[in-house]
Amino acid sequence: MFNTSTGSGRTYTVGGVVRRAVTLRGTYTVFRQVNGWDRGPLGSLYRPRYFNGGIAVHGYGAVPPYPASHGCVRVSVSAMDWIWSSSWLKIGHTVVIR
Repeated sequence: MFNTSTGSGRTYTVGGVVRRAVTLRGTYTVFRQVNGWDRGPLGSLYRPRYFNGGIAVHGYGAVPPYPASHGCVRVSVSAMDWIWSSSWLKIGHTVVIR
């Protein structure tokens, strides 16, 4: 079990488009991963494993005990290192958001 922080529900603007920070419920498949910091339009993600477009499980320096992300599933940097060293959450694995 890991502490996580998901979509805050707040609005934000990127590229002139206003969006709502949500982590959509559903069943997804990990389709892409980056072994390092991946820079994106909303900041850098540590060792992300993408499962829904630009949404990923990734390490981050701040993982508050409440929803605070733009939609990704944040875990600690050390938790993400463990995920990468394990057989858990590889490309093709299922991610269920409830």
